[in-house]
Amino acid sequence: MAPAAMPPRPRGVRGVRADAPNPLLDRFGLVLLLVLATIAVQGLVDVRGSAPAQLFAHAISGLALVAAARASGSPRRWRRAVDVVVLAVVLLSLSTLAWRRADGNLAVPPETTWLLAAALTPVLIARRVLQHTVVTIQTIMGSVAAYLQIAVAYAFLFQTLDAFTSSQLFGQEVSTTVYMYFSLVTISTVGYGDYAAVTEFGRMAAASEAVIGQVFLVTFVALIVSRFAAGMPRGSGGPRTLREALASSRARETSAEGGSPGGTSDAGVVGTEGPDARRADDSTRPGSTGPGSTGPGSTGPGSTGPGSTGPGSP
Repeated sequence: MAPAAMPPRPRGVRGVRADAPNPLLDRFGLVLLLVLATIAVQGLVDVRGSAPAQLFAHAISGLALVAAARASGSPRRWRRAVDVVVLAVVLLSLSTLAWRRADGNLAVPPETTWLLAAALTPVLIARRVLQHTVVTIQTIMGSVAAYLQIAVAYAFLFQTLDAFTSSQLFGQEVSTTVYMYFSLVTISTVGYGDYAAVTEFGRMAAASEAVIGQVFLVTFVALIVSRFAAGMPRGSGGPRTLREALASSRARETSAEGGSPGGTSDAGVVGTEGPDARRADDSTRPGSTGPGSTGPGSTGPGSTGPGSTGPGSP
């Protein structure tokens, strides 16, 4: 019996491994939804003193990592490893809720155990998005999810620093919602000034988040936008709105999967016409002067149009 044929490599994306079918491949909309849910819960619900609320808030971040591992096209063994890591972090965070110091505070906050998972999510997303050579709406949502997930990871970092340093991060005791608020304000470089880090490690962490956020925007997002602009048709017939541009991008991706001539190649690069095709197209335009042309006003030998001046004309 002949071996089963391997599934074809998806077009428009580089570096896809042959593996079992992955229904969540490049579905960054789900990842973005989970990241937004994490920000909403962490920024609106004060989970101090409530173990179920802490577990629920952090479990959303774990689900975002699981979805990112599948959307990023990781091999099956790596997806399973991520599942094991998330399960281990859940169990570890539950154990830290029962481990308290003499003053009654948690010895290890649950955010510490989720810090690695939160920091791994934007790496998986960015790695996959950079492989997209045809920019679609999923590419844009993946870029936004990676950017916002950096703020989530830093919110966990701020809580960890506040738990393990002798001085309070903001100089006073604050609710857990302040960490997410401060992280979003810092990464966007808004800086309202109502909360500011007063410890040395806190200031360094806040400064690094501001720098990483701006570097992400001017490099990663700029690269995605440049690829998107490079694939847009030139001239007056091109798209005039973002919706039309995204529709045009999806059409190019569809034509690439169908293998239509002159469409997108395997790497997602829009095909171009050769010089012979351009010369043939020019020779059929009205008013051309090439040999054998038949348009009005032609002057080549053997032309038969009105006003011809070739040999044998009256």
